[in-house]
Amino acid sequence: MTEELRIGISLALGITWCMWVIIQWLRHRPTSTKAGRKPMVVYASQTGQAQAKAQKKLTSFTDALCIPLNKLTAHHFSTATEMHFFLSTYGDGEAPDNGRGFEKALRHINHDILQSLAFTVTALGDSRYPRFCAFGKHVYQQLTQRGAQAIRPITCIDANTENAQSNQTHATLIERTLLNPDSESPGLYLLKLKADGLQWQPGDLLEVSPPIANDINQFAAPRTYSIASAASSALASSLISLIVRLHIKADQHYGLASGFLTQQCQLGDNLKVTVRENPACQLKTTNNPLLLIGAGSGLAGLLGHIEQRTLCNNPGSIWLIYGERDPVNDQHLSTQLTTWQHQGVLSDLDRVYSRQISTIKYVQDVLLCNADKVKRYIEEQGDIYVCGSLARMGQAVNQALIDILGQNVVDELLASGRYHRDLY
Repeated sequence: MTEELRIGISLALGITWCMWVIIQWLRHRPTSTKAGRKPMVVYASQTGQAQAKAQKKLTSFTDALCIPLNKLTAHHFSTATEMHFFLSTYGDGEAPDNGRGFEKALRHINHDILQSLAFTVTALGDSRYPRFCAFGKHVYQQLTQRGAQAIRPITCIDANTENAQSNQTHATLIERTLLNPDSESPGLYLLKLKADGLQWQPGDLLEVSPPIANDINQFAAPRTYSIASAASSALASSLISLIVRLHIKADQHYGLASGFLTQQCQLGDNLKVTVRENPACQLKTTNNPLLLIGAGSGLAGLLGHIEQRTLCNNPGSIWLIYGERDPVNDQHLSTQLTTWQHQGVLSDLDRVYSRQISTIKYVQDVLLCNADKVKRYIEEQGDIYVCGSLARMGQAVNQALIDILGQNVVDELLASGRYHRDLY
């Protein structure tokens, strides 16, 4: 074989290889610069309302992604044709637990990507609070300042006035018990409702629409109460329990909803109700340890999870920390809680009272005095569940957990869905 022939064969093989590579690239190249891009629906929701609206919006698309705000990444921004945000405001203008950290993450998104983003923001809030829809407004401002293009101005929805009665059904009041008849505190009542057809999980909420005074056919905006029962599918009956504190205003008039439920409504009367799913407060498993923390009417949200574990095989241990005022006259459901402790359902029970003669007066005091025990619960993949007043208890408990575990661990527990907060 001559030298010229060898060179010719080598050249032909090289050209053939290059042509094969080009053909393979052409066959598998993206058919469009927008291949794989889709609309995205994003939510930050503490009690499930924003998530429900996001999922409803999702049905208007044939191919879209629905994700919580704290899971949003740079990849999502670069592959979204448009983004629709549904954002609740929590506490004093804060982000819901599944929206925390978004502003920090936004700083790392490329400016050019944001400039090509079209978006909407629907903010949910309650106008009775001073910082109405503050978190949604903040996200809208941050996006526009970074160059994203708003499809329309922000939409603010007031939970205090929005009509949510179209999906309501009836429940019958069959039992009402005053839990603190001798207490100086306002009345705390255990209500039991017969609710055929309703489905719920521990952690879910019941919306009750009280009639407007002197007009039984007109109803106010729904008031929300934590369900104090195990899952409807686990119960032999269709009873749903609530714990309601009678609200007495400065002028000595009763609160509209609490006054109706505890004073005016008669046994056998029907109530207009709706179950609101609350995914942030539903537990993924009943086998892991569970630290329950509550005060006052916050006992409601804790009872449902305790009762659920009495019906499960191999349930995880429960440590209940519950706070009230008077150690003599605020012994709510003491017999039931003690029975559960003797049965081993509650592995630990700490009851504290703000008016007792002790240095340990509040639930956060118990946490700080048992820091190593709290750490063990977390190391054993335990969940934390807090229910009660945000201002009077929730913030103090959160700070105690930060002092014990550190801010990074608390943030991780929130992000992973192991720190649940049913606060109001």
